[in-house]
Amino acid sequence: MQHIFQDFPYLMYLFLVVMGFVAGFIDAIAGGGGLISLPALTFTGMPLVMALGTNKLQSAIGTSVATYKYYQDGLINLKTVYRGLVMGFFGAVLGAIAATNLPTEFMHYIVPFLMLGVFLFNIFNKKMGVEEGHKRMNEYAFFSIFGFIIGFYDAFFGPGTGNFWIILIVFFLGYTFLQASGYAKMLNLKSNLFSLIVFLYYGHVNFIFGFTMAIGQFVGGYMGAKMVILKGSKLVRPIFITVVGINVILMFYQLI
Repeated sequence: MQHIFQDFPYLMYLFLVVMGFVAGFIDAIAGGGGLISLPALTFTGMPLVMALGTNKLQSAIGTSVATYKYYQDGLINLKTVYRGLVMGFFGAVLGAIAATNLPTEFMHYIVPFLMLGVFLFNIFNKKMGVEEGHKRMNEYAFFSIFGFIIGFYDAFFGPGTGNFWIILIVFFLGYTFLQASGYAKMLNLKSNLFSLIVFLYYGHVNFIFGFTMAIGQFVGGYMGAKMVILKGSKLVRPIFITVVGINVILMFYQLI
């Protein structure tokens, strides 16, 4: 594919816009857009570390649009989630420090099984998240504790962060998938912006490719958020399960 892009560069830019749209649309609904956007960037031939940084740029734009749409429709309460944002920052700082000083290889053997657990849990609990459920933890305690834990995980390793946020919010707070998706977007936006600052500092961002892909992300993020708000949790659940299932397959495949 790279040689085609070299001969017809306009096709590469069109490809990035289309993949950005698809990634933004899916990510706004159930998370997991990075499964599409990151491989798309690597197809252009850029080094992986540059693709990771560029992916954070375009993803931050798409997530910002989706987050704003969720907030505009009253699905995000800033007073509820601010502790998750603050504690997530501290967790991310420690996670980034740990990632530079400790081996992360062991996480490749742990996370696939955690993700498989999320997948099976949703398969066998068909009603969970479709309607509001039982609250198992206070919001302030939840966002303080898991804000730090998931913030640490996201900076230390990363894959599946949005999926983990959604299922944790649904299970512990009794929120619907629709409500959980909104909060997950807000918390992911924090992680994307923090990571983007780091990549910018080291010069690992391709602005031309990033902003090109962001065109599609902008539209896809808005349309995805708008559709899920209209259709509700019955739309989120099957897409969420599909994205998690794909994550499980890819993670176990990498172990082979």
